[in-house]
Amino acid sequence: MKRILSVIALSAVIGVAGVSGAAAEMTKTDIEKIVEDYLLNNPEIILKSVNDYQTKGVAEQQAKALETNSRKLFDDENTPYAGNKDGDVKVVEFFDYNCGYCKRVIGDVNKLIDEDENVKVIFKDYPILGPTSVTAAHWALAADKQGKYLEYHTALLNNQGRMDEATLEAKAKEVGLDVEKLKADAESDEVKAQIQENLELAQSMNISGTPAFIIGEQVFPGAIPYEAMTNAVKDARADSE
Repeated sequence: MKRILSVIALSAVIGVAGVSGAAAEMTKTDIEKIVEDYLLNNPEIILKSVNDYQTKGVAEQQAKALETNSRKLFDDENTPYAGNKDGDVKVVEFFDYNCGYCKRVIGDVNKLIDEDENVKVIFKDYPILGPTSVTAAHWALAADKQGKYLEYHTALLNNQGRMDEATLEAKAKEVGLDVEKLKADAESDEVKAQIQENLELAQSMNISGTPAFIIGEQVFPGAIPYEAMTNAVKDARADSE
């Protein structure tokens, strides 16, 4: 932050005094007055500088975390996925079943799976929007044990309303799941451990909301449209060549 203000101050002084050496003759009081006037007249400058600084810091942290957590993100055998198991581009989505924006992008995610035969989409249940989100995540991971994760996942995200056990059970029956087995598996230590690992992984990646996508080496906070997904996949594919 001090560095940002120093740069702004220097810019203000140079902007007013020019580069002829006049700035060197100014007193501390003169410089402070110039900086104060400059910031009062241009408040957007400091806001942009702080935002840029924070964005850069988050990006650097995520890049390091991406390298550290690469295996957990892209190669965890316990994490549900769809598409090509050996795809040349891996897309990770962190999501919550009560997240409205996650519901909006489910169609685009499934379209990507259907239309790009060389993509692997990895689903990280990240239940942060209340107890019903946690319950839904448990049931969804249990559905993976019956080989119907994507079907159940899609059904839950297409549901326009918050989750309750009646809804979870109805959607399970719709996609042909054994409901009693589903309930039992949902309470397993394995499922609980998977969700805990996802929570810790998201935190280490500085992901605080849903949805969030990781495509190649890029992190996308928030919902992104289909075109942005495909462009990111193309970039990741080109980078790997």
